[in-house]
Amino acid sequence: MPFTDILAQDHVIDHFKKAIETDHLSHAYLFTGQRGVGKTLFTKEFAKVLNCMNDKSDPCNSCHNCIRINANSHPDVSWIEIEEKAKFIKIENIRNLQNSAKLSPLESDYKIYIIADADMMNEEASNCLLKTLEEPSPNTIIVLIANSISSVKETIRSRCQIIRFHLLPSHIIENQLAGKSDADPDKIAWTSTFCNGSLGDALKLLDQNYYEINNNIVSRLTETGIDNLVFAEEIINSYLSTGESLEEKRQVFKGILNCILQFYRDLLIVKIRSRNNTRQKRITLFNADHEDAMRRYINYLTQEQIINIIDEILESIKFIGFNLNINLLVENIITSITFSNSKEN
Repeated sequence: MPFTDILAQDHVIDHFKKAIETDHLSHAYLFTGQRGVGKTLFTKEFAKVLNCMNDKSDPCNSCHNCIRINANSHPDVSWIEIEEKAKFIKIENIRNLQNSAKLSPLESDYKIYIIADADMMNEEASNCLLKTLEEPSPNTIIVLIANSISSVKETIRSRCQIIRFHLLPSHIIENQLAGKSDADPDKIAWTSTFCNGSLGDALKLLDQNYYEINNNIVSRLTETGIDNLVFAEEIINSYLSTGESLEEKRQVFKGILNCILQFYRDLLIVKIRSRNNTRQKRITLFNADHEDAMRRYINYLTQEQIINIIDEILESIKFIGFNLNINLLVENIITSITFSNSKEN
């Protein structure tokens, strides 16, 4: 894959092409941006172009080095990833990097270390990496990949060149999905908007039928006299399988909360529109197909109540990563939401 096939990140590509041409590469980079926008894909292409035997502006993908890097088997390109079901990157992995970085490249001009999920390093692992960043070895490049820059220790951030990846425009994601899937155009259009600029998330949402899940949830939320305990039980039984790990349940529930959050975001827009605020009419609704139901539903809630519910959902999303009982968290948020409904009905 050439650099030009990486979507909507021309500023990153231009920066590194210039740095390679002028031999002004940093010893450490921090790639940050929304999950699924191409950070990991670009990192692999970057490693290939530095080691490509045929081209130093775009990887050829056919030489011995490019082939091995694609297969994650090149001796001078190392990946460090968080292990399945682990909460943090292991300190042993960073210590291995620290020891290996002292050695010269075996076959290439550079030794390249890539730390995926760098925002999942704990204090101990971060401090270990810091020692290597403070005294970089010649011909060594360390790339940290993080969805959230705020979760990376400040002392590490200050020793890296920060490269920010942009969200992908929805029309680009929609074109990509249309080329990869035979799904209904309405489903593709909704997914490309709901995914928040992440092609990776869009593909997962499409695969996991979130369009249908969202429609089911919105239909239930717009019903009058909804029973909070029954609704919570429906969510638990329908979407939170007992066979899933806690982390899998967290991700599913986070997706469901985002569906609920976007519904109330839409509801707030419809509520404001009802007061003839023409500027709000330009804002696209995530749930445009349900606008008639939302117009009826806004009669049961004040603008302040809708804002309070949105705050409750955002607060609940913060707690998903904690060691809390997911089922109890579902019941609490649904109770908070439906309390306002029953109070007005």
